[in-house]
Amino acid sequence: MNKLFIALTLLALISCNSNQNKVSADSLANKLKDSNNGRKAIDAQMAQGDRPDSEQEAPSPAEERKRIASNYDNIKRIDTTLISGNDSLHFHLKYFCLKNSTLIIPKSYEKTPEDFLTHPYAANILLINRKDTVLNKQFKATDFNPFFTDNFGGNLKKYGSIFMPTLSRKNKDNNQIVLAYTIAIPATDIGTGVFLIISKKGDYKIVEHF
Repeated sequence: MNKLFIALTLLALISCNSNQNKVSADSLANKLKDSNNGRKAIDAQMAQGDRPDSEQEAPSPAEERKRIASNYDNIKRIDTTLISGNDSLHFHLKYFCLKNSTLIIPKSYEKTPEDFLTHPYAANILLINRKDTVLNKQFKATDFNPFFTDNFGGNLKKYGSIFMPTLSRKNKDNNQIVLAYTIAIPATDIGTGVFLIISKKGDYKIVEHF
């Protein structure tokens, strides 16, 4: 009787291990199938010139210059109202290209035969507290230069321009507005970040870290 019980137990264990191995094999086969299907989908995108973000090729210097030039007429805005206690703050920002000013990026930055002649950008900021205009000012890269460290031999301050700022998500104080700016040399990967902090009274300061 004991021998029969032991034999039946061994058969059950063998069957269980066999089923587990089958499940593992099936699972591995499904993963390989999914991987192959994903690779085929990516290959199909690439064949059509539509690469996924993870496999996008960096634009050439000529393509990046062309992209920058195509945006000279574009104007971007931030227009919002914030409540701070009894105060209602209307914040408006206009970001645009200063086409009446030139910025010459040396060819050595992109290893191209010619310097890049482009234009810097500016941001006009209007802040109205209830009915009173408390700040109406244009900000350019030169306004930020004294307040950040240039780790690129002074060239970032010399050739840099501001990019479109964003309202910082780190700001938890309703009594102020915090804008995150990027200052960079156009068509290069050289840049840094700074913050513009504006109080509801219109006072402001520029800092590297917030």
